[in-house]
Amino acid sequence: MEFLFNGETKNIEYKKEYSKSILKTISAMANYQDGYIVIGIDDDSNVTGVDNPKAIKLMLENSINDNILPRPYYEIFEKKVDDKIIVVLQVFVGENTPYLYNNKAYKRMNTSTVTTDKIEYENLILKGRNIGYDGLSYNDNGLSFGYLNKKIRQQLGIGHLSKDILKTLGLMKNEEYTIAAALLSDENPIHSSGISLIRFDSDTTLNIIDKNILRNISLIEGFDKSIEFYEKHINKKEVIKGAYRETIEEVPLVAFRESIANAIVHREYMVDADIRVEIFDDRIEIISPGGLPIGITEEEYLDGRVSVPRNRIIADIFLRLGIIERLATGIRRIKGYYKDKNVNPEFLIAQNSIKVILPKISSQKNTTVKLNDTNVNANDMNENELKIVKHLNSTGRISRKEAEEILSLKKTQAVQVLGGLIDKGIIIRVGSGRNTAYEKPRGVN
Repeated sequence: MEFLFNGETKNIEYKKEYSKSILKTISAMANYQDGYIVIGIDDDSNVTGVDNPKAIKLMLENSINDNILPRPYYEIFEKKVDDKIIVVLQVFVGENTPYLYNNKAYKRMNTSTVTTDKIEYENLILKGRNIGYDGLSYNDNGLSFGYLNKKIRQQLGIGHLSKDILKTLGLMKNEEYTIAAALLSDENPIHSSGISLIRFDSDTTLNIIDKNILRNISLIEGFDKSIEFYEKHINKKEVIKGAYRETIEEVPLVAFRESIANAIVHREYMVDADIRVEIFDDRIEIISPGGLPIGITEEEYLDGRVSVPRNRIIADIFLRLGIIERLATGIRRIKGYYKDKNVNPEFLIAQNSIKVILPKISSQKNTTVKLNDTNVNANDMNENELKIVKHLNSTGRISRKEAEEILSLKKTQAVQVLGGLIDKGIIIRVGSGRNTAYEKPRGVN
């Protein structure tokens, strides 16, 4: 378990000695993600050990059982480090959320533990009931589904949305509509489901030249109108490749489709804010209200191989209609559409929003840059990636921390830049944990 000694993280906390503040961290880990609390290591990562490990284990058990409700699942064990003993508490994420300490739920924020806000607390309650917000009952019988019915008829060949079909789709439960039904209805009375479409006249937000605020329409119609707005403002051109013409968009349509569909499917509808689609001269930004869903890390999101749909019913219907493909492929597909371009998409994750930046693709003549003694195509790299290559030419390797400093970026953004270079085969990752570094592939001269 060497990873326990690589420093504090979101999932590892050090304590020199037992204190009741540990209970807040236990609540956070049980609510959101497996984690470890190590007693006998100080804040500077020095192993100090404990004098009486058996007494500490008993103290932990009694404190957890008496103060955390419902009782989380955990294990406690001792580990010898050199001539010292540490106590390790492993906490497993639970299904019966929220796990409360003093009637409060907690979460981890980087290496700190803080209380959840109102919306996060409500999401923990829904998770404990194994239901999403879109699965809650909506008390209004006056909904119509003309637009949804048309799409289902076109895609699935179903002529009429009967009550039985609405139940199969998750739009009715116990003879009542669900919130998903309201969101997909022609009237869509959910105020927090708007989409703001804006075209600025440059690469800043100073002047607006076109704007469309979508409210009180089905989410599916909102998706279609977002595509229309894209087609109105994004240029296309045709180039000759061999005997054929190929259409090239400034921003790949398929990448935009994935981005706006993901925003609609995965946004937090309990946050009273619009999805924002902002088109600039050099990029499109799609801002989705709400951070990551419970149970998925930034690394898993950026890797694009794990999907935890926040709105399961909406996701299922978008999947049935062919608007999205199978879950957990969206991020990889967006990256894939930019793979051989001279720019890369960015994914910026904040506590209460996720922003996807789709840069416009420019036409450039092929140029190369040296990576040690090897020529690599400069058109395949953006400005930040070129900075990393320049650094590698002088040092031979780079750490993530060094990349953050060189690029003046936060951890998540620096990881994306390094990951882009790995995907292109320009660099490789070596080592693990605190010793992770990046260098040119072995065998390249």
